[in-house]
Amino acid sequence: MKSLLKYLFLTAVAALMLPMASCSGTGDVERPYDSSLCESLAILIERHDSISQEQYREMIGQNAAILHYIIDRTREISEEPGDEQNGSWRQLLADPDYLERFGYMFTLGSALYQADADGLLDKDNQHLYKALDEYNRQLAEYSDRN
Repeated sequence: MKSLLKYLFLTAVAALMLPMASCSGTGDVERPYDSSLCESLAILIERHDSISQEQYREMIGQNAAILHYIIDRTREISEEPGDEQNGSWRQLLADPDYLERFGYMFTLGSALYQADADGLLDKDNQHLYKALDEYNRQLAEYSDRN
C-alpha cells in the first residue's frame, strides 16, 4: 500500500513538473501561499480571461510556494522510519490543505506551461518559470531516498 500511495503521489507531481525540467535557473520566485489569490487566478484561467504579465508572475510565485510545501512534506515523510511512512502518506493525501494546494498546482502549472509553450510569457516571467526546475530537482532528491 505504501508503494502504491507513494507511486500515485510522485507520478502526479512528476507529470506536472516534467515540462519544467528542460532548463534550470535560480531565480527567487516563491511567495507566501495565498489561497484566495490562487482561487482568483484559477477563475481567470477557467474563464479563459486575458492574463497580464503581473498575473503570470503571481501564478509562478504561488506555484513555487505550493511546490516548496510539497517538497517539505515529502522530505518529512522520507525521513521517517519506514514503518511510519505509509500512515504519513495516507494522512497527507487526506489533508484538505494539501488537496487544495495540489489542485491549484495543477491548474496554475498547466496554465503556465501552456503560456510558456505559446510564447505568452515575457522574458522576466520566462526566466522565473524556468527557475521552478530547482524544485523539481529537490523533489526528485527526496523521492529517491525511498
